Amino acid sequence: MILNRYINRQLLVTTLVVTFVLVMVLVTGRFIKYLADAAVGEIAADALFLIMAYRLPEFLQLILPLSLYIGILLVLGGMYVTNEITVMNACGIGRKAIIRAMSVPVTVTVMIIAAFALYITPLGDEEGAKLRDAQRDRSILELLTPGRFHTRSSDGGSRATYAGSVDKEKGVLENVFLSDFRINPETKRSELVTVWAAEGRMVQHEGMNYLELLDGKQYQGQPGAGNFRNVTFERGLVRVGEEKVDRTPKVRSWPTAKLINSENPEANAELQWRISLILIVPIMSLAAIPLARVNPRQGRFGKIIPAVLLYMLYMGVLLVLRSWLADIPVSQRPWYYHMAWVHVLALMMVFVLYNWSDWRRARSARKARVAV
Repeated sequence: MILNRYINRQLLVTTLVVTFVLVMVLVTGRFIKYLADAAVGEIAADALFLIMAYRLPEFLQLILPLSLYIGILLVLGGMYVTNEITVMNACGIGRKAIIRAMSVPVTVTVMIIAAFALYITPLGDEEGAKLRDAQRDRSILELLTPGRFHTRSSDGGSRATYAGSVDKEKGVLENVFLSDFRINPETKRSELVTVWAAEGRMVQHEGMNYLELLDGKQYQGQPGAGNFRNVTFERGLVRVGEEKVDRTPKVRSWPTAKLINSENPEANAELQWRISLILIVPIMSLAAIPLARVNPRQGRFGKIIPAVLLYMLYMGVLLVLRSWLADIPVSQRPWYYHMAWVHVLALMMVFVLYNWSDWRRARSARKARVAV
């Protein structure tokens, strides 16, 4: 049908443009954070784009429903401004025809979001977590750039490392400088350990990575005090990594089948969240049709702000409930602690939006009859 192709073409273009803008905004903010981590050596520069690629499905599953929602508002709002909807209504083409015209893009979006939420995003999150763990386990030889300081912070302190030259093939560093700043958990006093050595090399001992320093000096004491201890050594070991342990994958990276069969409250909350991402698409697409109604003087953007605020309220309630559900065991939850009720309330809101104009006209008619 010509009308269906016309609406779908405009909706496709508008949705793609909105998606591109929102993705760029979200990805740019995240990219700047990862770029800062790469600048201080937390992650390798060559792994930066790969980490972003693993996070992209998570961004898209949140952005696509909103983009389609805004696309419907803009397309139908423009048709109201140009009186196209008025002409369609005069020809007997009402909301049912518009709903049928939009059924194809909405169905396609639902399928895409389902693929992301149920399979692609958990898989990408798992691979991204593995990559980030691998970045944390890198040796100091991979992190150091000759002639530049490398800093790394941890709970209760920080470390700065410097090497004049690095031979990664032989695993040898020359003119090594280390500065460790720590807060003593018992005395709550700050301690500074500074080490210089002519040479260093990576060694392993009992499964841990150490930097073996040769012909060096160590200064240890409290910053601001004059009681620093000076020690000269021929050989010393400095731990440069954490003990490798098997990290438990986060619930959000679990396969959907594992979530279904789990009694873990976090798993149950994650499963409801994934299903909610799918249900948001048809519910809010239906809500966008009456919300897009504007008069020509308002312009196509007349109801964008309240409509988007309504969408954010819907999403915000789901996020809050997701957090609550993750903290309460399934057997101890009240019957109303379920995301299904949020969707039921959203459907009731859609019903009100579709019938509000008819109710107002009926009320006006009753008042007119009473006045007569």
